[in-house]
Amino acid sequence: MIKIIEKLVDGVAVCIIEGKLSGIEGKGTIQDKVRDLARKKINRVVLDLGKVSWVDSTGLGELIASLSSLKKSDGNMVLCNIQSPVQSLLKMTNLTQIFDTFETAEEAVGALNK
Repeated sequence: MIKIIEKLVDGVAVCIIEGKLSGIEGKGTIQDKVRDLARKKINRVVLDLGKVSWVDSTGLGELIASLSSLKKSDGNMVLCNIQSPVQSLLKMTNLTQIFDTFETAEEAVGALNK
């Protein structure tokens, strides 16, 4: 089961994701969170993936769909605190060309507020 802990930092939603981003455990969870944030007029999102141990193709699709929906509403989503196995997957799939990534949530929030 995926768990999302949300906090607002300088007008940016920082969502700490815990668990596995997979079709089995978390399908739709991140997209639901992004839609909920959009309803609250929050369209800048940081996903902290420090506690994500696994991502499959469904999880990658969910990240891409969430970014796409935020960009359509003139927003953005960035990733931070990405653990080695997930970072390797992002590089292998060339998603590092699509997602801005940062070491820490503080750096990510700063980048979204520029």
